[in-house]
Amino acid sequence: MNELANLISKIDIVDSVDAEVYHNTELLLKLYRKVLFRVNRELEQVSEEAYQTERQELMTYIASMTEFDTKNRKARIYETLLSMNVSLCLLEVMEDALITLRSYPDSGETAYRILRFAYFDSVKMTHEEIMEYCNLSSTTYYRYRRNAVRTYAAMLWGYVIPQLNNGALHHYEVRRPMAD
Repeated sequence: MNELANLISKIDIVDSVDAEVYHNTELLLKLYRKVLFRVNRELEQVSEEAYQTERQELMTYIASMTEFDTKNRKARIYETLLSMNVSLCLLEVMEDALITLRSYPDSGETAYRILRFAYFDSVKMTHEEIMEYCNLSSTTYYRYRRNAVRTYAAMLWGYVIPQLNNGALHHYEVRRPMAD
């Protein structure tokens, strides 16, 4: 019987999500929109700076950086772009976990919708709006919401991130710019 219990615990990792992992996952979810806002704002600022100084669109400016640019300015732009890239990779990992959650048996689709509306969509829905949209009573909604965060935590920490450690990291392409 112990072997069966061990096998079940390896397959159903949702049960292994403890209070600390749940709490940390909820904090991470709450940061999603803020990180996305920061990345978009930084991109706008870099693009505006490139246009004001060189009268070029950002992509054209980056492609045409020459030795005439100061190294300090180049370094600052590279560091800003690198920071945005790291943030975008974090957001992509979080989105991959959400997509993985969607296919989870039984309640995956409902959990996906609850978390998407609460944390991932550009406009956050209230609990009441999500309850109405998902056609859930208050008690059922909060039970599903807790389970959605637990299952998302299991998908993030139990599936998506371990895949990064097993060689899928190249998918997210976080690279330092080449030295001059």
